[in-house]
Amino acid sequence: MEKLKVGIIGAGGISQAAHIPNFQKVEGVEVAGLCDINEEKLNFVSDKFKIPQKFTKWENLIEENLDIIVIASPNVFHKEQAVLSMKNDKHVLCEKPIALTGKEAEEIIKTAEKTGKIFMGAFPQRFASHTYVMKNMIENGEFGDIYYAKASYLRRRGIPGLGGWFTTKRLSGGGPMLDVGVHILDLVIYLMGCPEPKTVIGTTFNKFKNSATDGGWPPSESRIGDKIGKTFDVEDLASGFVQFKNGNSLFIEASWAGNSETGLKVSLFGTKSGAQYSSEEKQQVKIFSEQNGILTDISPILTNVDSYLEEVKHFVECIRKNKEPITKPKEIITVAKIIEALYKSAETKKPVQIDS
Repeated sequence: MEKLKVGIIGAGGISQAAHIPNFQKVEGVEVAGLCDINEEKLNFVSDKFKIPQKFTKWENLIEENLDIIVIASPNVFHKEQAVLSMKNDKHVLCEKPIALTGKEAEEIIKTAEKTGKIFMGAFPQRFASHTYVMKNMIENGEFGDIYYAKASYLRRRGIPGLGGWFTTKRLSGGGPMLDVGVHILDLVIYLMGCPEPKTVIGTTFNKFKNSATDGGWPPSESRIGDKIGKTFDVEDLASGFVQFKNGNSLFIEASWAGNSETGLKVSLFGTKSGAQYSSEEKQQVKIFSEQNGILTDISPILTNVDSYLEEVKHFVECIRKNKEPITKPKEIITVAKIIEALYKSAETKKPVQIDS
C-alpha cells in the first residue's frame, strides 16, 4: 500500500482534536506537514504530534510532495486554499464552511472536476449513527415525502475564541450560522435529498455583544500564542426560513448566546413517517409513524461511532478507490447559496430569491 502524505493548514483546535490524531490512526497515512502563521503554536503542535515539516506560509506547504491537504484555517481563506491545493495536484478535505458564497463553492467544484482531485467537505454529522439510521429509512421509502424540516443548534453562552478570528467578520464571514449552523443545514439538505432552494428569509441578532463570554472552544490548551483582541462584529443568533422549488420548506436557527434551550436538534416531517434527533435527550432519535392505523413512536438503538474518525477513513477510502465522497457537489453549492442568501436577507430585510 502506497503511503498517503497529509499536510494540514491550520494548527488550531479542530486540527489538534480531530484531524491530526485521526489521520495518524489510519493505516498507510502519514501527517507529514503542518502550517500556521502562529509560530509558537506551530512548533508546539508539530512537536506534540511528531510532524516533521512545518511552515508559516500555506503556499509553501502545498508545494511539498504531499497527497492530501486538510484546510482548517479561518473561513475566508477556504476557497483560495482549496483551489490552489487541487491545482497543485492535492486531494482536499476542507473544514466547514466550504465557502462563503455560492460562486466560491462553484469554483471549488469546477476545479475538482477539472483537476480530477478528490474534494470533500468535513461534516462529521454525516457519519454519526443517528444520521445513518434516518438516512437508511429515508432511502428505503419509509418517510415518504419530507415536506418540512426544522433544525437548530443553540448555545446559552458558547462564543468560540471571543475576540479572535471566529468573531471577526473579515476572517469568519459570519457568526454561529457559519460555525455550527452549517453543520445542521448540511445534515438536513443531505437527509431531504438536496431539493433546490427558491426563496430565503433570514434574520440575525447581536444581543450579547457587551456581555459576551468565551465559550471554551477552541480548548485553552490549543490557543498557544494566539493574539486575542476585542472584536465581535458578527451575529450571536441567526435564523432563516427556506422555501424549496418543490414546495417543501425548512426552518433553521443557530446561536452562540441566548436565553434559550440548548443543543442540536433536527425534526423531519414526512408523509409516511417523521423523525426527531436531539443531542440533549437520552433516546436521541425518535421515529413518529403509523402501523395498522395506530400512531407509533419508535426509538432506535444507536451504536457509538467516532464520527471524526469515520470521516477521515471515508475520505482516505475515496482517494484509494477513486470514488465520489459522501459530500456531493450539488449539496456543497446548495448549502453555500442558502447561507449567503440568509445573510443577504437579514441585511436587506427582504426575501432573497436563489437562482439555479
